[in-house]
Amino acid sequence: MIIYDFDHTIPSSHIFHATGGAAEVGEFEDGFFIDAFGGEERILRLQSHFFRLKNRGIELLILSHGWSGVIMESLERTGLSEFFASENIFGNESDLMTQNRGEKHRAIQELMRKRSLQFDQVLFIDDDWTVIEQCKNSETCRALHVEAEAGLTENELITIENAFSPS
Repeated sequence: MIIYDFDHTIPSSHIFHATGGAAEVGEFEDGFFIDAFGGEERILRLQSHFFRLKNRGIELLILSHGWSGVIMESLERTGLSEFFASENIFGNESDLMTQNRGEKHRAIQELMRKRSLQFDQVLFIDDDWTVIEQCKNSETCRALHVEAEAGLTENELITIENAFSPS
């Protein structure tokens, strides 16, 4: 299982901040979302990335402090929604996040417990170093810090793909 943060991780920008924290983004043009994800070429690379992982039977989730509806709309507008089941998108207002007081490492522990997964079967990816440290310190799961404030880089995408390469 791979759990992605959303803003500054999948999109190259911070959609929550760019929209002023709006819970509904239906009025935004498609171009806004394409730009937020780093352009059409980067979106194609993300599609390839997610396709490769899904093809290997890896479950993909999103765990974010943003709004679930905004995340789903963003994925839909960029052609990435097919890779994430709606029940695997957990925004700030989701039961999972509210029950765990917004603490991602605790939410991940709950997701792992429900799926009977161990440390090495899960990778969490986030641009927030504090959250990565919480995962590492609690020994929840493997974690990857997104270095740039422009979302996952090519090298990071390759690292993720290699972490779950077929044996």
